[in-house]
Amino acid sequence: MTATANWYEQNGTATGSPAHGAESSISSCLWKSVDDATTSEENAPIEAGENSYTKYNYVKFTGVFNKISDVKFAHTAGSLGDGITLKGKISSTYATPVASGIEGASDISAPINIASGANVLLGTSGPNDTNPASFQTSACYTQYIITQAQVAATATAGNSGTATLTIKYKES
Repeated sequence: MTATANWYEQNGTATGSPAHGAESSISSCLWKSVDDATTSEENAPIEAGENSYTKYNYVKFTGVFNKISDVKFAHTAGSLGDGITLKGKISSTYATPVASGIEGASDISAPINIASGANVLLGTSGPNDTNPASFQTSACYTQYIITQAQVAATATAGNSGTATLTIKYKES
């Protein structure tokens, strides 16, 4: 028995109740000046003094397992570079992505050990589940992992570095 964990992103106007965006499977999170999962960062650069659009990422757990629990999220390696701040927060609420600052977000620019990461709850109906819990016994989703790159006016021009965002969980 093994769970499968896959990353997803939602983009676009918040619709439905609870609100959600259009879902895309992703292999990397690209902070950029447009709200989608497909445009390359080269075609949508973030200008100095501006922010990326907020990213609403989450993990879907599928497969055969008894329980998924103790989910943690952290920026664990790498750096986006001088003058770029990475902000993040965990939430079950989706809002139409914007390039203004994320309210209530923490500075997650510095890598930390995953053991010190943010606790993430799980829901069975989606990342916007209105009753998430610390564990689930069937297919489930993490809450939204909301991030944004904030680029200072003094940031160095050119490509930024890379940051490793990690999810850790227990499977039984």
